[in-house]
Amino acid sequence: MKLRALVWLVLLCVPFLLAMGTGDSEGPTRIPEPSADFRVRLTDQEGTRVVLTHFSIEGQVFVLGRMGHGQVAVPLEKVKEVEITNQGDALKARIVLSQGPPVEIRVKPTLTATGKTDFGNYRIPLGEVSRIEVLGRGR
Repeated sequence: MKLRALVWLVLLCVPFLLAMGTGDSEGPTRIPEPSADFRVRLTDQEGTRVVLTHFSIEGQVFVLGRMGHGQVAVPLEKVKEVEITNQGDALKARIVLSQGPPVEIRVKPTLTATGKTDFGNYRIPLGEVSRIEVLGRGR
């Protein structure tokens, strides 16, 4: 009788244990759904390029960083491209705007960029990105 109760207990727990998963090792099965659909060409530090739709950084459709002692959020609709270079524990992002002079800000390397490809969801820490080209808004 005790063995039967133990078997049922284990069987009841299996779905919950399987649902827990192993975190990041499973890949980006779910990504944030941004408020607007931006299409970008992202290049990582190794030179690998990928075209993404529904692009966002931490689920937001702007580039957030520090300028001096303040914070700035540059909307993707104003961005033509972002060039990212490593500066120790921070990243320098040179943002080329659609209109006006470029803007330089510091961004956190741990922020995550996400999007959708033709073959699946994609995510990458900004510290692994070298360039983001905004190709336009989706349909």
